[in-house]
Amino acid sequence: MKKVFQILTYVFMFALCPKVTFAQDPQLSQYYATPLLISPAFAGINNTSKINFIHRNQWPNLMANYQYSAITAELALPLHDAGIGLVMSNDVQFSNLRTTTFAAQYAYHIVTSEDQHISFGVQAAYINKGLDLSNLIWQDQLKDILTGAGTGSSTPDPIISQLIPNKQYIDLGTGVLLNSGNTWFGLNVDHINQPDKSLFNGSSNVLPMKFTAILGTKFQLGNKFYDGTIEDMKREKSFSPVVHFKKQGPYSQLDLGAYLTYAPLIAGVWYRGIPIQKSTADNFASRESLVFLLGYRKDNFSIGYSYDATISNLGPSSGG
Repeated sequence: MKKVFQILTYVFMFALCPKVTFAQDPQLSQYYATPLLISPAFAGINNTSKINFIHRNQWPNLMANYQYSAITAELALPLHDAGIGLVMSNDVQFSNLRTTTFAAQYAYHIVTSEDQHISFGVQAAYINKGLDLSNLIWQDQLKDILTGAGTGSSTPDPIISQLIPNKQYIDLGTGVLLNSGNTWFGLNVDHINQPDKSLFNGSSNVLPMKFTAILGTKFQLGNKFYDGTIEDMKREKSFSPVVHFKKQGPYSQLDLGAYLTYAPLIAGVWYRGIPIQKSTADNFASRESLVFLLGYRKDNFSIGYSYDATISNLGPSSGG
């Protein structure tokens, strides 16, 4: 019965959410929890060194869910007006497809005035993608499983012989970030070299370039200027509206949201989707979720929990 339910779960997901089969990159809700995942230009910004960890459990009520974890570390080099960053991430889809990433980043920061600077960043990543075949159900097993006649033989599809067990490739990206007072604007391009990520010999599956634009500002409810020091963080009272737009191939994603910081507490709400745009795969409005955040910050340590309430056709049964 468990295997029958697993099969129906896969069918349900692909039928109601065809965008999933075409998704290229993990979609995070709290980008600024790990800013190096947005752009390498953030590495060492404000002359601060940080370590961040994020974990995303997508659609936990479904067996075929997504698990994504990443740890980032950045080291500021103030004497060189620069910063370096390291990113390690693990992405598991349907418990079978695993993608591991190791990325190195370098950013150069140019101070153009007392409260304005511009940062340029580059990234080179090593990607390892592999498919676990041990728990897949093959075509000739379906009848026996559904009828209860047995487990069936285990004869893989002939195309599996063309499978590359582990695919490795290099992925390049770059970004620029402008900070003026408490406002920031950034542009980033990922997959500049458009690597081939196909897991099969003789076929090609090029990863299209992804273009990202970010815009945000911080309205101080206390001090007029915020420079990111520990002392500023201890007494911060601010409101920060933010915009995050991404386009990759035929797909676009817009995130609109805001953070309210009343140290040591942080609260946030986001809307993900483009209501006036129809999705590429169907004729429904391109809306995905409402995102809620609650966090706590003490000195140079912070922790937060974020929940995505699904408002797409997949519905709340996914678990968000």
